[in-house]
Amino acid sequence: MEAINQKSNHISIGGLAAACGIPVETLRNWEIRYGFPEPRRLDSGHRRYSLDLIPKLREIKTLVEMGYKPSFAVKASSEELCQLMAASHNNEESPIAIPSSLIFRWMGLVRNMDVHELNREFAQHWNINGARNFIFKMAIPFLREVGNLWEKGEISVAHEHFSSEVLQTFLSGQWRPLLTENSSKHVVLANQEGELHSLGLHMAAILTTLNNVEPIFLGPNTPLNDIISAATQRKANAVVIGLSSVSDTKHSTAFLNNLQKGLIGVRLAFGGNKTIPEMSNIEYIDTLEAYDRWLTTL
Repeated sequence: MEAINQKSNHISIGGLAAACGIPVETLRNWEIRYGFPEPRRLDSGHRRYSLDLIPKLREIKTLVEMGYKPSFAVKASSEELCQLMAASHNNEESPIAIPSSLIFRWMGLVRNMDVHELNREFAQHWNINGARNFIFKMAIPFLREVGNLWEKGEISVAHEHFSSEVLQTFLSGQWRPLLTENSSKHVVLANQEGELHSLGLHMAAILTTLNNVEPIFLGPNTPLNDIISAATQRKANAVVIGLSSVSDTKHSTAFLNNLQKGLIGVRLAFGGNKTIPEMSNIEYIDTLEAYDRWLTTL
């Protein structure tokens, strides 16, 4: 590390963290893993960071919040960061649409049950387009096409299960690295007891982290008392329950009502089954887009 004599344009790691809004622990982790931000050493031996690092770190923080992996954002060149930031500003005017050729290619991989290539494709488009675009513009349309082809009898149940499991496994590995240590809000994510499919919960977990809320992920088939216990222990702001679209309406309604009675001062919401009747103090979230907006109300 280069020794420097002047302190005027250099700050400590604590000052750098405060200036760019990134926790000290995260900055240290990036330095160890990716060699950035690189400190310089004062004549006194203390480590200091140039003020010139702040703009780039702020851009990296924005991209990570959009869903790009830190390993991608931190290593990106200044030109790449500028292009990605410009694209994010124009995203509403020019939304990313999944091309039919990509859907066709992914379905070919599903038919061949090529897990390695499908995972590679998911990772590539996640890194290029960011988490939100991957979920809303790619993963959801892909799953919709899988469902359509299954209903038409063009693919088997095995293919449908394969595509869901590969996507779920991929997503489950993406949201945990997005967690930050400065989240002050918590949401418990769980499926009701007997509900075994949690792909939607993993999508919800990604959106939760992108809104700087920590997901307490309990996953599928979670007993009611365990959900209440987790919410109480972590002082959760809300509990969100994922239901199957074909879950028994009477059973799910009773489950939600009993859960609501056990939660004190905690918001309760659910999604996935439109047949559940309206209930007092229990919110219904009909889409992942709605959930993304709902998180901002916590």
